[in-house]
Amino acid sequence: MSKKEKKTKKKKQVRNKARDMIADYYTTNRDYDRENRRRQEEEGVKTKGLKNLRSNEKVYIAIIILGLIGILIKYVIL
Repeated sequence: MSKKEKKTKKKKQVRNKARDMIADYYTTNRDYDRENRRRQEEEGVKTKGLKNLRSNEKVYIAIIILGLIGILIKYVIL
């Protein structure tokens, strides 16, 4: 390759697939949650707290809490 060909090459655009997946999950669930809350308000049902979370979301919350406890133990107590 000549020097000109090396300079004219475009860099490959890097995609953050994890960010895209999380953003898609967030927007989809936000829309679903808005629709669900609107429907529940029309029916007169009121839910509070963690009652309307799915099982995998409860697992995610538990893992986050355990991680925060681990960080607290590692840096504050020890």
